[in-house]
Amino acid sequence: MPSIEKNVEEWREIRSRVDSIASAVFLVAGGALSLSITVVVGKADSGLVSSEVASHSICAWYALLIAVLLFLLLKGYLVIQAFILQFKTDFMNRHLVLLNVVGWSIGVLGFAAFVTGLFRMVQAAALVVGTL
Repeated sequence: MPSIEKNVEEWREIRSRVDSIASAVFLVAGGALSLSITVVVGKADSGLVSSEVASHSICAWYALLIAVLLFLLLKGYLVIQAFILQFKTDFMNRHLVLLNVVGWSIGVLGFAAFVTGLFRMVQAAALVVGTL
């Protein structure tokens, strides 16, 4: 198999894995955002939502929003990279390291934001449960 075909197949495999991770982040982050915002806003007048719980929740919401936005950016970046790979193979070969560093950076930052958001949401929930 020629080198370019092998690279394209490897790239497609990586792309499918990134798509799977991004889809999981979209599902979990989207569900967590909508559910937690509904619960926190609905219970704001009940006294269960202290300023500390609200602070953790707001931080979690922003972190999850950033994670979703970064993974959307990563998916767009991968589409652009696929276009470059298809039509500008020489450019791709010359700048492969830089292009990969950019993609990995976006992905790692997005995953870190996702984990941070989930962790902060768990902290907020633990504070609420601790006050019952």
